[in-house]
Amino acid sequence: MRTIGRWMATSKSIIDMTAKQERRDSDRAPSMWACPYELTKLEGSAALKSSRGYGYSINMSPGGMLLLLPQKVDKRQVFEVQVPSKAKKKERTKLVEVRWTQSIPVSARVKMYLVGTRFLFEPPAR
Repeated sequence: MRTIGRWMATSKSIIDMTAKQERRDSDRAPSMWACPYELTKLEGSAALKSSRGYGYSINMSPGGMLLLLPQKVDKRQVFEVQVPSKAKKKERTKLVEVRWTQSIPVSARVKMYLVGTRFLFEPPAR
């Protein structure tokens, strides 16, 4: 969380950078909040590795969102993210697919990752 806090001061430059991209299908709205997520990766031939953490939402559209994550994800990877709902005033679980990713060096040993995602559908309530 501390690393994500450092990026709050520079989030405007990230938003400005993403605003220049012309490959968008719809308008984006700034959305700066911490979003819990859960990743599941295949390790080896049969083992699954699950990890949880918090990402930092940069912007959002009806079709997807831009996240700043503390761990690397693969293109086309699918994972769950908790997205705040203004109407229901609680978080909703969204299933997202990674469309693209870009590493951002924070220090000599630490990287964060900008991750463009698209919403797939909302999983049923647990």
